[in-house]
Amino acid sequence: MSVALRARTDRIASPRRQRRLDRRVISGISVATVLLVWVACSFTGVLNPDKLPPVQAVAQAFWELVIHGYEGVPFWKEILASVARALAGFLLAVLVGVPFGLLIGESETMAAICTPFLGFLRPIALIPLFIFYFGIGEASKVALIFITALWYITLSAASGVQAVSKDLLLASQTLGFTKRQVFRHVILPSALPQILTGMRVAMALCWALVVAAELIAAQVGLGYMIMDATTFFRIPVVYVGVGIIGLIGLVLERSLIFLEKRLLHWQGR
Repeated sequence: MSVALRARTDRIASPRRQRRLDRRVISGISVATVLLVWVACSFTGVLNPDKLPPVQAVAQAFWELVIHGYEGVPFWKEILASVARALAGFLLAVLVGVPFGLLIGESETMAAICTPFLGFLRPIALIPLFIFYFGIGEASKVALIFITALWYITLSAASGVQAVSKDLLLASQTLGFTKRQVFRHVILPSALPQILTGMRVAMALCWALVVAAELIAAQVGLGYMIMDATTFFRIPVVYVGVGIIGLIGLVLERSLIFLEKRLLHWQGR
């Protein structure tokens, strides 16, 4: 790369980096402001501890969970159980949903066959059937998360294929590409942004569904801990559980955003 071209690239990239830095600073300030308001209200005694516990009570509940666990179960096991359920359902959905969605997007016949069922499917309403067919063990929880993620990932992959530019397809055929080469070099790269967007939405839903899935007779997990603590009015524990779920959800989302940037590094160039 020449010196002039490198300088021009740096000038283009610099404003982007500055905008990203500005957004991070604004996000950090907003989070810090909310936390400071909570701390200030906690120490002035204006909070109703039965509804919004002070920061001291939440910190103490968190420390006790780290040291003693919840109801005899180590805290890390509660976290690991929920993460394992969410990731198991999500990864199975990716393995099945992406190829299935690509097939639906490629074939009008498959789209005509499957679209009515995909439009009809509402996974949350199927919870009683999951219990009936899979029992109250781990299978029913993972199946609920899997079906929900599969729905979004399949639709995203199919939409990605159907949105591929006809001009690109014609150009590839003019160049003499085989069907496999067209799929590998044209269809898949063009559909990948929508596939990854569907994966991000599916991951967010999977993690949110952990609480619903753990209502199915779970004895361990963050969702179970939150529901049990709510039953016995242990409000600080509930807030700890909600906070941990939020933090883990943020980490999972940022991980997929990092993956998206790595796979789609060519976008915007």
